[in-house]
Amino acid sequence: METVDRIKTEVLNKVLKHAKNRKSCGLDNLPLELQKFGGNELKMHILELFSNITDKNQMPQEWETGMVINIHKGGTKSKCENYGELLYCLQLTDYWET
Repeated sequence: METVDRIKTEVLNKVLKHAKNRKSCGLDNLPLELQKFGGNELKMHILELFSNITDKNQMPQEWETGMVINIHKGGTKSKCENYGELLYCLQLTDYWET
């Protein structure tokens, strides 16, 4: 494995190691634990995807899709300022942003 690939693998392993378990699935309905404990072959596919994004300088169209969910923070439910927004998207986009 080349040095560059090894570094990418080490970075992905570090990100996955620090990711919290038992979080809700993204729009892809894949639990984080699948990506975290899916083994080296799955990690290689994730790294290949990231390499393709870098080479083509283009994100997958699916990653541009997200769902904004309003979460009530407290207070009167009829007031907009009492809500926060949560962006619900694909899990892999979190790794890319890290």
